[in-house]
Amino acid sequence: MKPKSSWKTSLGGVLLASAPVLHGVLPPDWQWVSAACLSIGGLIMGLAARDNDVTSEQAGAGK
Repeated sequence: MKPKSSWKTSLGGVLLASAPVLHGVLPPDWQWVSAACLSIGGLIMGLAARDNDVTSEQAGAGK
């Protein structure tokens, strides 16, 4: 069975994962981009964590 995935949670994860990388490669004047990716990615991930209407049992959390 293919696990359900969502583009919203994937987008949030990509933004969260890219924040430390961007922080290391951007010049000091552009560090705000890294902070914005971290903040926006966390917000998207938090809001969309259960957007597939999957119950805890269906997601395997009840095991």
